[in-house]
Amino acid sequence: MKRASTAEKKEERRASIVERARAYIATRSFDEIRMSDLARELALVKGTLYLYFPTKQDLFASILVDEMEAWWKEFLENRPTGSPGKDLTRGLRERSLMVRLLASLHMTIEPGLSPAGLRRMKRWFGDFALRASRDIEARYPGGAGRGFALLIEIYALVIGISQLAFPPENVRALIESDETLSAFRIEFDLFLAESIDTLYRGALHSSGSRVRGLRSTILRPPSRRATGPSTPRGHRKT
Repeated sequence: MKRASTAEKKEERRASIVERARAYIATRSFDEIRMSDLARELALVKGTLYLYFPTKQDLFASILVDEMEAWWKEFLENRPTGSPGKDLTRGLRERSLMVRLLASLHMTIEPGLSPAGLRRMKRWFGDFALRASRDIEARYPGGAGRGFALLIEIYALVIGISQLAFPPENVRALIESDETLSAFRIEFDLFLAESIDTLYRGALHSSGSRVRGLRSTILRPPSRRATGPSTPRGHRKT
């Protein structure tokens, strides 16, 4: 494949690689993916793939950013139902790759990012958290001043519940075959929606307690100056 010569063409090439790689990555374990195999699958010279993504984790991060931006755009376009859990989990069944990437972000993806990729990812994530927390506060009663804390708590729920709902294959096979372990058969989107609504109701009914005060002190939203550019290079806001 001929090397892109202009900034615009390079951006088009980068976007094309991300889009084509998404389908390849969605059906495989992240650990088993090799850049050489991916380059062969995409009919690219391996050096060309490394030119755009120094590590496979940089590619994973780019896909995650695209997935989350598309998911949040869809969330904002839908009419609120009054249930944050239902609204936020709508469509997640079709976004299993995003959920898998989120669950792997801090322990698997971030440690393998290039220094520039890690900086871009953290800056994007900080900006996304600011935007999303403002959206949550505007959409749901009682959310004023609590959007960031609520968002981070929801994020923790997503990571934790996904680990239970999508275990390794040997664990999944055991749970499916043993009726005494049926309690561990978790429907991710349904359980997550119920958990988010429980969290939201607790936030609504909480008063100025010491626990809430402690939470608001620990979970401070990042400043816009600290987060830098809102979108990593190579990503368009949708």
